[in-house]
Amino acid sequence: MAVVSQILDIRKIQGEIGDKLGLKFEEETESGRAYRLCKRLKGSKRILVILDDIWERLELNDIGIPFGDGHRGCKILLTSRFDNVCNDMNAQKKFTVEVLTEEEAWNLLEEMAGISNDTSHTSTDLYITQKKVADECGRLPIAIVTVSRALNDKERHSCNSALLQLRKSMVKNIREVEENVFKSLELSYNFLGSREIKECFLLCSLYAEDFNIPIEDLVRYGVGIELFEAIGSVNDARDRVHAFVDVLKKGHLLMDGKQGCVKMHDVVRD
Repeated sequence: MAVVSQILDIRKIQGEIGDKLGLKFEEETESGRAYRLCKRLKGSKRILVILDDIWERLELNDIGIPFGDGHRGCKILLTSRFDNVCNDMNAQKKFTVEVLTEEEAWNLLEEMAGISNDTSHTSTDLYITQKKVADECGRLPIAIVTVSRALNDKERHSCNSALLQLRKSMVKNIREVEENVFKSLELSYNFLGSREIKECFLLCSLYAEDFNIPIEDLVRYGVGIELFEAIGSVNDARDRVHAFVDVLKKGHLLMDGKQGCVKMHDVVRD
């Protein structure tokens, strides 16, 4: 396994995979290291290579990872927050990691925050508050893990304070939430690049929580505030908005709503 991350460092990726294989590189060039790594991987009849957190198309040959007819026994698993990256990498199968169910969210909070299943050792008010905290995290694993760590072994007043801050989107005082949750989402937002896409996304955040946002509203508001450049008609704007929405959904910043609508996850909206 190797973590790719936003700033691509081929030597680092080669080094991480090589360390797992007990492979020491003597070559100075990336191409030389790629040849040695490829030869070593081909020496394993069956092997799984996991490349985590890919932000853009990655040339596997440049790293030294054989694939396809090059080595049928080498299976490659990619993780990315962007659907289009999976397409660019010609992924044969794609699996979307959805938000947790209510039960899964509560079980995760229980485990990470050290909450006892035995309610006889916990006041009813505290137990109810803890349940509400899990709901306010929007069943998003990274939010649940971060908040629950901050609340581990905390008393009722701390949980009440955290719940109020989550409800009012004032979570900077909860330890590590800004660092782990918001910074992660901020990277996705910054990676959008286009000013128009960013402003279309920000328009969505003006709607109420859990609102089904009509895409046609985004078209009309976008035209009204002169959001779009070089369009000749409302129909041109409509095509552009639908393209933007597709990008935002593939980046998991928006979700499907009811017919003709999109929704924004509560944590993303915060």
